[in-house]
Amino acid sequence: MTGMQQIVPQLRELLMEVLNWLQQWLVANQHLAAFWMLIFFSMMTGALLYRGCSVIWRRWRIARRFKRGLIAEKHAARYLRRHGYRILAAQLQEPITVYVNGEAQDSTVRADFLVRKGWKTYIVEVKSGQQGTVRQAATRRQLLEYKLVYEPDGIILLDMEHHNLQKINFAYSARRRSEWLRYGIISFISGALVYGLLQVF
Repeated sequence: MTGMQQIVPQLRELLMEVLNWLQQWLVANQHLAAFWMLIFFSMMTGALLYRGCSVIWRRWRIARRFKRGLIAEKHAARYLRRHGYRILAAQLQEPITVYVNGEAQDSTVRADFLVRKGWKTYIVEVKSGQQGTVRQAATRRQLLEYKLVYEPDGIILLDMEHHNLQKINFAYSARRRSEWLRYGIISFISGALVYGLLQVF
């Protein structure tokens, strides 16, 4: 017989001995076995209850947050109208394409409101609490994203918790302004040359 053929019967005998010992122990210690089984099933029941309650709690929080968002949006719309803003769109979405190492990835930029007052249009972002200030880096980056994507005349940060309406503008560095001035001068000169050539011919 090979080594493996010799080992298999020994393992079978060992397993039978362990099972026989376990059976004898359960018969001799029925009360103790029942106690451990009760603990095991109690732990399993507790784990299932905890899991179920966690799922219910998470769903309730999501639904509550969604409901609070809808209520805040309605209050914000009324607040904007009272201050003379006409709402052009709510929860608007603008698709954008981001290139990562030359590979296009589609995304969407969402804003709360697009409003108009006079001849100017504004993107409105509704916040509350500590998020309702440009001192927060996340809020500041979000407003800069709106400025880049939507190109409005201005941006409004509306803190509904404190009923504070803030008009936000961004000042660029002197280098950026000089670049814009240079581009403006070049564009003007190019346009003037084209116009002159058209007049000649």
